[in-house]
Amino acid sequence: MSREIRKPRYLEFGGMLFPAECCHEILRDATNYKPEKGDIFVVTYPKCGTTWATQIVSLILNNGKPPMTAKEYFTCIPFMEMTPMEEFSKIPRPCCIKTHLPFDRMVFSAEPKYIYVARHPADCVVSYYHHLQFFPTYFFSNGTFDDLFELFVRGEVENGDYFDHLLDGYSRRKEPNVLFLTYESMIADPREACLKIAHFLGEEYYKNLLNNDEIILQKVLKYSSLEFMKSTVNEFWKEQFISIAPEEDQKSNPILRNLSRLMKEVMEKGEISEGKFIRKGIVGEGKVVLSEKQRQRLRNYILEKTAHSDVMSLWKDL
Repeated sequence: MSREIRKPRYLEFGGMLFPAECCHEILRDATNYKPEKGDIFVVTYPKCGTTWATQIVSLILNNGKPPMTAKEYFTCIPFMEMTPMEEFSKIPRPCCIKTHLPFDRMVFSAEPKYIYVARHPADCVVSYYHHLQFFPTYFFSNGTFDDLFELFVRGEVENGDYFDHLLDGYSRRKEPNVLFLTYESMIADPREACLKIAHFLGEEYYKNLLNNDEIILQKVLKYSSLEFMKSTVNEFWKEQFISIAPEEDQKSNPILRNLSRLMKEVMEKGEISEGKFIRKGIVGEGKVVLSEKQRQRLRNYILEKTAHSDVMSLWKDL
C-alpha cells in the first residue's frame, strides 16, 4: 500500500497555490495591478532563473551597482506577490519587478516591458525541491523528492501547473514588449544574455553597457555571477524570509506578520532550513536526479501538455 504524499504548506487564492506567508489582500492587489510605463516585469515559473534575471535587470538599470543590503535588495527588486501595494507604488520607476504570476493572472498591458524566462521542467523540479527544503515555512523538511515530483506533474504546486504557466508565456513571445529567454541560453552565454536584455530595455541601456571599454557590462557580469550572488543574495533571502521581523516592521507589513507567526511555529515544531537559496546554477541536474520511472512519467506529462505546441523545441539539444 502506497503511503500518503507529503505536501508543502501553501495558501490558496483564486484556485492557485502560493507560499503560506502570502495574504489575500496583497495577492488581490497584485492580480489587479494596472502596470505603468517604467515597470519591467521578470515573469517566471518558480525556480526557472528568476533571481538571476532580476539581478541582471537591476544592475543594468543601476549602472552595474548591486544592492548590498536586504532592504536595498527588496526595494530594488520588489516581489509583487509579497509587497504591500502602498510600498510597491512608492518605488521609483523604472523598476525591476519580480513575479511568478502567469500572464493570465496579471493585467497585461502595452505600457511595461516583460521578460519571461523558461527552464527545462526536469531541472526546474529538482531546483524546486531544494527550494522547499531551504524555506522551513513550507513545513516540508520531511518531504521527499518523490513527493514533490508527484505533486509537480499533477500541477499541485505553487503557481499552478508548470506547462500552463510556460505555454501562456510562450504564446506571448512575439509581443513587442515581451522578451522570451531560456535559462539554458543564459547559462551558455551570460554576456549575450545581458546585452539582449539591455537592448530590449532600451538603446540607451545597451550603449551604456558597451561604452568605455565595456566597464558597466563587466560590472553587470561580475555582480550577477553565481559566486557574487551566493555571497550576498543568499543572505538577503535568509534575513528577510527565515527570521522573525521586529514588531515595528510587522505592523505595516502583513507578509512580515505572517512570516513571524510561521517562524515561531517552525521553531516549535523543529523544522529546519537545509541548503542555500542559490545553489548550483547548472543545466542538466534533472537527468542525474530523476529515476528512470520519473523520466518516463515526465515524458508522458510533456506529451500530454504540449500536444498542440512546439514549446519543447526550446530544449531540442538537451
